[in-house]
Amino acid sequence: MQVAPPGRTRPQLFDALPALADALPWRPLVHAPTPIEHASAIAGWLGRDDVWMKRDDLASPLYGGNKVRRYEFLLAEVVARGARRIVTAGGLASTQVTATAVFGQALGLAVRAVLFDQPITKYAKEALLMDVSTGAELIWGGGYLTTVLRTLRGLLRDRRDGNYFIMPGASSPTANLGYLDAALELAAQVERGEMPRPDAIVLPTGSSGTLAALALGTAWLGWDTEIIGVRIAPRLLCNRFTIGNVVRATDRFLRVREPVRWRRSRPARWSLYHGAIGAGYGYPTPEAIEAIDRVNALTGQPGEVTYSAKALVGLRAIAQEPRWRGKTLLVWNTLSTPRPPVAADAPERVPQRLRWVLEAPEVA
Repeated sequence: MQVAPPGRTRPQLFDALPALADALPWRPLVHAPTPIEHASAIAGWLGRDDVWMKRDDLASPLYGGNKVRRYEFLLAEVVARGARRIVTAGGLASTQVTATAVFGQALGLAVRAVLFDQPITKYAKEALLMDVSTGAELIWGGGYLTTVLRTLRGLLRDRRDGNYFIMPGASSPTANLGYLDAALELAAQVERGEMPRPDAIVLPTGSSGTLAALALGTAWLGWDTEIIGVRIAPRLLCNRFTIGNVVRATDRFLRVREPVRWRRSRPARWSLYHGAIGAGYGYPTPEAIEAIDRVNALTGQPGEVTYSAKALVGLRAIAQEPRWRGKTLLVWNTLSTPRPPVAADAPERVPQRLRWVLEAPEVA
């Protein structure tokens, strides 16, 4: 399957901020624009029929979701630097690890991923088998501290091959440019009448790069849209301070590389919804388990409790708040609908130290 979408040769961001075109490498991965749909399939569950959905789950037929836009810039940088291997880390069900494995393989890059423990769900087992099927080298990280140590070891090993490290969540300023481009894409869709301008955009957030970039992008457009992140990661890692740092770092990155045109007339507007996370990252809640079927109704693909289902739980609560009544809401779907095929021998190829995942009872 072709990696690059046919006919897409330049992001809208390079037209809006032309100095970036000279400063940064880029390669097309996203089949843009991704569709906007009326979320009528869950209108009764939401209690209102005026909510929209941006389908970044369809960003690529290889593997969709919100990492694809980031990798148009980030993987182009990997290749430009001459690296031959990506080293990264994430949870057992990490969509970022899967996206790295899929697109790394498609671009001829080796991928080494260190996986930390999280609650075992059906989706976590599927993600592990997908990762194995791509040919990625998988290392069991265990807890957070041992994952850090094993990631450092994995980064230092085979250094002559040219290893490139991608942080969990891939939320560096370079990667975040993908969602500045997405804000421009959305603006063009609004201008064409595909939906009204959203008063709020709701999405799951952990490492917060998507939230930060959309907040900067809509502010640059002059919109007063609020970006609401449904928190799916521990508060220690996902809070106003950490997200503010991502916003400021991305803003500085742009000011340095495009000092003429990068001027915002509005401050970035964003907030967090804390009521969907439950016991922690990847832990199911009764509301999230109920919402899995709503994800299926919207996308035709089963949801999971870490990202997509909790995002809908948050959306439902936000949609019923008095201040959002009569306002236009957009949920940004960041979980992939296309998923990599699982090889017939994938269970046998799972590393010995990770086979316990396939045998463990599922919490959801």
